[in-house]
Amino acid sequence: MAWAPERAVVTGVHGSTSVIHTLREHWSLGPAFSAREAIAPDLRAVLTLDTPRDPQNWPDVHPRPVPEFDEAMVPPDLPLRGLAKAMFFAFLGLGRELGQTVPDIGPDTAHTGAEGLAMIHAMFGHMFPNLNNQR
Repeated sequence: MAWAPERAVVTGVHGSTSVIHTLREHWSLGPAFSAREAIAPDLRAVLTLDTPRDPQNWPDVHPRPVPEFDEAMVPPDLPLRGLAKAMFFAFLGLGRELGQTVPDIGPDTAHTGAEGLAMIHAMFGHMFPNLNNQR
């Protein structure tokens, strides 16, 4: 962070609501937007410099690689449950947002892993060509 001292160690948990909270407080933008934002930790305790550090002095950031998706983790003949079911409905929502033709499926409708993966391949295969290569 440009506005944090070099070698600063932050042990608190800050989320996106911390950014909103900090901006709202710094510029006196009125009351909190939500209860979650009202209790979010303020970032001003971390951002203590008067001027930002030179970008050449910023640490190198090395993000962790995203693991490969293994379709074998979704049993093809069993109903979707838990995280797999949540991700399936997240994909349906993303498809709707992107203007895809998405089946009207309620959260109580049971789909097998094979059915769910087939729908995801149909909706997003054109965007992610390697997705179709995994079949």
